[in-house]
Amino acid sequence: MKLIMLLLSTIILTGCANDIVDIEQTVVQKYNLEDLDHDGIIEAREKCADTFLGANIDNNGCSSVKRIEDSITLKINFLNNSAEINQIDYEKIREISDFMNKFPGSHVTIEGHCSQQGSQELNQILSENRANAVANVLKTKYGIAPFRVAAIGYGFDFLLNKNDTPQAHSENRRIVAALSGTEQSTAMKWTIYTASGF
Repeated sequence: MKLIMLLLSTIILTGCANDIVDIEQTVVQKYNLEDLDHDGIIEAREKCADTFLGANIDNNGCSSVKRIEDSITLKINFLNNSAEINQIDYEKIREISDFMNKFPGSHVTIEGHCSQQGSQELNQILSENRANAVANVLKTKYGIAPFRVAAIGYGFDFLLNKNDTPQAHSENRRIVAALSGTEQSTAMKWTIYTASGF
């Protein structure tokens, strides 16, 4: 009897052994499960890359907090070889301060640019003086905190138009107010063109 039981057990085990299937297979991951911007949403579902760290987000990784960067053109008329701002142009600079007051997380860099008339040294100094003039109006007249305002002059290093025409010189004489930061709205970048001079 013991022999029969042993034979039956062997047959059953042998039969079961033949039914064992090798299930070890390589699994290919179709979706990116990384969270590159550390907002808690995997890349496979991410619809808003580079979310501001710490912002409230929805299931797609999108937040109401947006990065500030865009552009609008304002015209300011500097006199020839001058960095003095006309009174009528203060209102245009006030638009920048209004925006910055509305979005206190914003910062601005005032960039001075000149046309390629006159010496490089003269234009470098002139572009710095014009940028500083606009920055000072923002800080002293409109009360924007100094740590939120920077100024830099580029002379004629970054020409928009390389032609030697009055139109080209006019386009190249400009002040760019580049805003940055994060806010709950799309921000703007102002380009302020000058009418005459270098």
